[in-house]
Amino acid sequence: MQKKILITGSEGFLGRHLIKFLSKKKNNLIFGTFLKRKNFLSSTNVKYIKCDVRNKKNIEKILNISKPNIIFHLAAKSHPNFSFLNPSETLHTNVIGTANLLEIVQKRNFKSKIVIACSSAQYGVRKLSEHPLDEKAGFSPEHIYGLSKNFQNFLSEQYFQMFKLNICNAIIFNTSGPGKNNDIFFDISHQYNRQSKKKKIILKCGNLKNKRDFLHYEDTVKALNLIAQKGKSGQSYNVSTGKLTEIKKLFLYLKNNSKKKIIIEQEKKRYRKFDEKYTSGKNLKLKKLGWKPNKNYKDILNEMCKGLIN
Repeated sequence: MQKKILITGSEGFLGRHLIKFLSKKKNNLIFGTFLKRKNFLSSTNVKYIKCDVRNKKNIEKILNISKPNIIFHLAAKSHPNFSFLNPSETLHTNVIGTANLLEIVQKRNFKSKIVIACSSAQYGVRKLSEHPLDEKAGFSPEHIYGLSKNFQNFLSEQYFQMFKLNICNAIIFNTSGPGKNNDIFFDISHQYNRQSKKKKIILKCGNLKNKRDFLHYEDTVKALNLIAQKGKSGQSYNVSTGKLTEIKKLFLYLKNNSKKKIIIEQEKKRYRKFDEKYTSGKNLKLKKLGWKPNKNYKDILNEMCKGLIN
């Protein structure tokens, strides 16, 4: 039996990888929404449709066309730095866009299973002793991006309580891999690859003491799919490893495994004004569904940096 799947924000990092993963099952018919067309997958069971989630008529049109069994809502302004400069646009896209989607699903009585892509940024700054955080830890975001994801989480819970929508939240921790921009792995690999023909590579960095819960995109994509299949309506699931990795380890891994001589230089200007010291989440709820992470930060660096010794 054919399964119809709608992915909003399909041109984004996770959206591209999720489509690639789901398209391998030929009984899946996938509809991907985009705002700016780029790098689309050529596949007979994938269709792309332009859609601005801030526009209700756009959403209603795509829902009428796709009539989805499953909706992955990934469309968002997804970087904290962008939200510092563009708070209104971030809130409009992330919050109003989500509200528009849920409103149309409810009013048109679609029976779709919905997975909302939320973020670990919702949790905000916590003491090291509190980590890893579980889904009941409460939210205290430090910036507009985290706040917008917090609103998404509450919106989905509200629509579950009020209208019994079949909906789950995936609270996604730091996910990276080829194609990801504007994160630590992109910064490191961009510097490394740009100097790959030199005998000596200088890597500039900011705060090396921060610790993160790093995920390989393949593990995150599998988690999203599992939540869509087995997640309990009205529930939130941390997509995380439960482990803290110090940023310094990423640079040391390159230094110890590269054929090149690596020099690490810290720069104060690379320190972020809003930057959680620790970010990690308990994944017990997701593990009970049958998921576990199979890759780590080393796999991400191996894929993104040219010429590393595996």
